[in-house]
Amino acid sequence: MTRLSAAQVQAGTGGTLAGGSGGTVLTGVSIDTRTLRPGDLFIAIRGPRQDGHRFIPDALAAGASGVVAERGRRHPGPFPPECVLIEVDDTHRALKSLAAAVRTGWPGTLVAVTGSMGKTTTRRFAAGLLSRGFTVHQTPGNFNNLYGLPLALVGLEPGHRVGIFEMGMSAAGEIAEMCRIARPQVGILTNVAPVHLEFFDSVDSIARAKGEMVESLPPDGLLVYNADDARVVALAARYPGEKVSFGLSPSADVRAGDIRLIGPEETRFELACPGYSGPAVLPFAGAHFVLDALPGVALALRWGMEPGKVVEGLRDLPRVAMRGGILRFREGFAVIDDSYNSNPGALTRMIDTLSEMPYFSRRVLVAGEMRELGESSAGLHFECGLHAARREVDLVVGVGGAAAEIVRAAVESGLTRSRFFPDADAAAGFVAESLRPGDLVLVKGSRGVQMEKIVGSLRSRFPLADGPGQEKNG
Repeated sequence: MTRLSAAQVQAGTGGTLAGGSGGTVLTGVSIDTRTLRPGDLFIAIRGPRQDGHRFIPDALAAGASGVVAERGRRHPGPFPPECVLIEVDDTHRALKSLAAAVRTGWPGTLVAVTGSMGKTTTRRFAAGLLSRGFTVHQTPGNFNNLYGLPLALVGLEPGHRVGIFEMGMSAAGEIAEMCRIARPQVGILTNVAPVHLEFFDSVDSIARAKGEMVESLPPDGLLVYNADDARVVALAARYPGEKVSFGLSPSADVRAGDIRLIGPEETRFELACPGYSGPAVLPFAGAHFVLDALPGVALALRWGMEPGKVVEGLRDLPRVAMRGGILRFREGFAVIDDSYNSNPGALTRMIDTLSEMPYFSRRVLVAGEMRELGESSAGLHFECGLHAARREVDLVVGVGGAAAEIVRAAVESGLTRSRFFPDADAAAGFVAESLRPGDLVLVKGSRGVQMEKIVGSLRSRFPLADGPGQEKNG
């Protein structure tokens, strides 16, 4: 748990201590009163949709020991004398400055993870492997933007040897700013794909934005990069420091081959890396999970962990909620819950997993709209529908907006029973009524489409089967 004195917060933010004692210890930092814990420091962020200053009374009522507020926008009425009040010019800038100060005083090694797909899983897998040899702090949840990253950084403690932080973006310059705050010594670059095209004019522009992390690494740092992605390879070529590549390519330093889906909770592959060449197992289904695990393998080996210990760690990696976990139901069907988010590349990879999974008689794709794709949206959705038909998916259900193009492609390819629904609530009943014993269902879509509602509806209608796989989900 973060422990900062009010004096440290004042120095880190450059603010003025307007109330309370500089010796007061604050046990956490929050910008959301719904998750604030007693003893926390509440920073009243003035964002595009909400002004956190409105919630200062709620924060104090919830037990906040301190508040950072902009000058002239403090709690109405007398401020509680036992609480700390620090006044600043801009609370968001103060949050970032505080995070940078915590980072400056932390002696460990900081790893930044970015890319168009697989950031969260890559970060979680790397943390899972490295925690077998080091004390690791990682991004909690999806704290990967210019609000979340600073909150994640203030969780660093002196005992942490490694910090692994995810960096997302929706505009050029955001990753560069995050790197100025976090100052990573190590970078992991997973891939570049057509996402956020609403905000970028091309995939090459996305690559340049992701490349801001590479440009931010120090010359004596380390870059772990995907040897299978031409744009990533080009970005890596410009980095003068040490590099380790991963992927399926024969040129990769850490590479996987002969990938086989054995069942819903197992993928086997051949791992080739310095000090080891032999079999490895992941407790997940899908070749994309193998690629997500390789950067963690590369780091673990680079930092001296025994290859046998790393291979053992792969088998025990934790599942990430709403990101590809298998739910088995007593009625005899199963659901791949990948409902957290989606983009065309990720959906294509999951359709491949759906198609290649053994032991199921029918494959059902429930695909939500993929957002932030700009003028390319309709065409990219249509291509995903064609891919589903080519991979012999039996039924396609589209949910929301441009997902209608996924269904149109499926119907034109002969999957005439495929249906489109305007939202997840409307689709849930049709999905439940369509399922049969032996079906495997993939549920995936952009966060705003709330595809988890369909998974929740199935769980409320049908009991889960007993079995070891169920405890790994969530």
